[in-house]
Amino acid sequence: MAIGWKRFGLAVVLLAAPLGADRPKSGPPAPPKAFSDLLECRKVADQAARLACYDAQAAVLADATEKRQIVVADRAEVEKTRKGLFGYALPVSPILGDDGEQEEAKRLDTTVVSARRSRDGGWIIVLAGAGTWEQIDSKVLPLSPRAGQKVVVTKGAIGSYFVSVDGQSALKMRRIQ
Repeated sequence: MAIGWKRFGLAVVLLAAPLGADRPKSGPPAPPKAFSDLLECRKVADQAARLACYDAQAAVLADATEKRQIVVADRAEVEKTRKGLFGYALPVSPILGDDGEQEEAKRLDTTVVSARRSRDGGWIIVLAGAGTWEQIDSKVLPLSPRAGQKVVVTKGAIGSYFVSVDGQSALKMRRIQ
């Protein structure tokens, strides 16, 4: 009878585990202390004291930025980074915009930088701003990829990607660099 209860307990734990998966995501990460301290200066009533607070905290923030302890990036820079990382499995991070405002990238339009054959006869293609991709299926392209040709990379199911060069049928590929 004791074995039955152990199994029952394990079943309860396993059934309860998915319930936590539906919790809402935590909000954006807290800003760095140097930044939040600068914002606190707004609460200082006296103008001279507020200006002194801003000057002091701006110096702290500038020093932290110069030492690369804090990195400031605008939305365009974040989008450029996301595009450059297209094809890699990355951990979820509010820094790259998992806050619900941006949909996960499912398509990338770029061009071929270079293309060569791998040892097994498949293609290895270097894409402008999107790294190096290796063919993982046995499909044959009627025309060899050449530098400057347009490429569309689309996200498939279960982490696969399809690369279409110059409108030809898509090759199944993975990002290797």
